[in-house]
Amino acid sequence: MAPIDAVPFDLWHQIGSRLDPQDYIHLSMVNRTLYNLLRSDLTARNSAQSHIPYSREAKLASAGQITYRQALGRAFDVREAVATAQPYSAALVAYGDTFLLNQGVLCYLHCGDLRLLDVHGASRVEKVVTLARIKTLLSRSAHFSHAYARVDEREMQFSLMHFSDGIVTCLCEAPTRRASCLIAIDVRLDDGPTTGKLLFARRLDSTRRLFVRHDGSYLYYGTHSVLASHGHHEWIIQGMEIRNNRKLTDRPVQLENFVGSEIGPTLCFEIHDGFFYAISNQTGFQDEEVDWTSYYVCLRFPLSDPKKIEWRRIWRRQHREGPINDTWTDISLRVDETTKQLLIVECRREWHLAGSENSRTYYTQPIDCFEKEPSPEESSLASLATSTSESGHDAESSQVSPHAGLPDSFPVSALPDDILTSTLDEFSKPNYEPPKKRLKRNYHAEYPLEEISSTPRRDYILSKTKYRTYNRPASAFIDVVNDPLSRNTSFGSPSDRLRLRIGSRKRKCPIDEEGEEGEKGLLYRPEYTNEDGKPMEWSDERFQTRGIKLWPPDDAPEELYSLLCPSKRCGKVEAASDERCLVYSTQPATPGGQRPIILISFDPSIGFPHLKRLNARLSPSQNENPVDLDRHDVAANKPRKRPFSVTVSDGPAGSPTQTALRQFEEAESPDAPKPGYDVSRYWIRTEPAMYLSINRGYWLR
Repeated sequence: MAPIDAVPFDLWHQIGSRLDPQDYIHLSMVNRTLYNLLRSDLTARNSAQSHIPYSREAKLASAGQITYRQALGRAFDVREAVATAQPYSAALVAYGDTFLLNQGVLCYLHCGDLRLLDVHGASRVEKVVTLARIKTLLSRSAHFSHAYARVDEREMQFSLMHFSDGIVTCLCEAPTRRASCLIAIDVRLDDGPTTGKLLFARRLDSTRRLFVRHDGSYLYYGTHSVLASHGHHEWIIQGMEIRNNRKLTDRPVQLENFVGSEIGPTLCFEIHDGFFYAISNQTGFQDEEVDWTSYYVCLRFPLSDPKKIEWRRIWRRQHREGPINDTWTDISLRVDETTKQLLIVECRREWHLAGSENSRTYYTQPIDCFEKEPSPEESSLASLATSTSESGHDAESSQVSPHAGLPDSFPVSALPDDILTSTLDEFSKPNYEPPKKRLKRNYHAEYPLEEISSTPRRDYILSKTKYRTYNRPASAFIDVVNDPLSRNTSFGSPSDRLRLRIGSRKRKCPIDEEGEEGEKGLLYRPEYTNEDGKPMEWSDERFQTRGIKLWPPDDAPEELYSLLCPSKRCGKVEAASDERCLVYSTQPATPGGQRPIILISFDPSIGFPHLKRLNARLSPSQNENPVDLDRHDVAANKPRKRPFSVTVSDGPAGSPTQTALRQFEEAESPDAPKPGYDVSRYWIRTEPAMYLSINRGYWLR
């Protein structure tokens, strides 16, 4: 038999073109011959365009910034780093009151300024927006004079709401006047030095559970503030065309009978591909005593016309699958890197089949329902909703759009063969649909069934789990947990210790090597068939766990643990993440201090210039002041210009993270205001990134 590397290149090209990044890189590692064969950028391009066309790596390759072979390698590195709990770097990147992370940009508030750092690009400069200028404008604006007149600008408080496509939205509040407004700021610097643009400011009648979503052209904000005739609050949404500062509807759109009040546990909102989406895992304001099926309720409408609302229901689960611990439930929307399709990702902690043990499972549901024709029940109810909207509303709904929205109940064409059906009466509104086929790739259990009741499980209660999410490309649970190191000491409780808890899985070999489901050595058989009897795509996949891992390990250097949790008590942890990094902030060490913002990166290409090797011991001089200013590349032969100082608090006096006076050097950037310009004239400017002066971060491998 000919050796495997004797196969012609044309055949390897066809094989490699059909492999995802994991299989492609693993195959290239078999031997040197295969490595050289699979270095072909043509083969790598076919693989990338088939499996990760909408990933950051593929976009960089398409733009010519990296090769497609490098794109596959980077995607593999990021996914493996997440799945094996081996991040590439960790750094204290900033101090701030609050932050948000989106599209690879970190936005945070620091000492009255809004600062933006391109994390994915490891930028050396930050955009800085002077919020004091905006406060002055708002306080003097005739449009807001009735709300903000005679209000001390120092009483105005800003909260970050959303960032996307170079636009930041903030909520500005004046508590003493009970006034608030939503502002949108364009922070792009495409034309060089600029004063920035305040795109619009809108006074809000209510901020109850306010959310904002936008892209570069349209903005939607909503509140859970309208009391409907059934006695429950409902969501109202207002759309804006950003460039023209124009409302898209005269009155806000009310999502009638759209159940769910908490963003995260029960519903989520997102803008994707020209549409606004609203997803809820609730079907009624009141629980039905006799019920069988749970659904996702999905709404969407074009960004340019919010009156054209479409809605669908997607099967979620059968209640007989077991009770749910709702305190762990979380729902969000993600974009598939392969198809660009929007996905519902939901975490549910369930007592499987009403057993004695409960565990988490992440479920993924593609939103493909709008590509299909609505069911007869949905079509008839949509017609009823339209006719109801044309007949008008009561006085309570007179201030909002007259759309009737969702029906308050759905007819059931058939009931199950269940004795409980005899208890139903004319007032019952049960939901029932036969169970759907759920592919293994669309759900990931924290533990296999055989491990649910095992002794070695190391779980953390909700109060110790500070943040939880799911990384779908890496098929990995990610938790930030507080795991204090237990030591025999009589000097009080141990200090908090933040760690990552990651549980991942991988696809099994398609060959049943152990004979688990049939004859040994044969391919796994598809689990399901379509209505036409043909095997369902992907139903032959099998997965195996890669275990639960904690990082850093117990024997990690103390410098790393003190970086991950700068103060003795972590307090409330605020966190955000994407496919390649995790950002979180902890409680400040001193009252009134700024919160340290820590970045953990799983992407080797995020290479901040100040990072040091963790295994390199700090010199005595560095140990005296760990948050040092060793910007040798800037400070060696260049005079410092126009310095200014910022006081940040990172720990008690004498500690490795003591309060210190930081000096920022002027960036040698074409976008920075030139010497002699009055910086106070600028709403937006560039400055050296704060992490350069903090100078505290490590390469971990």
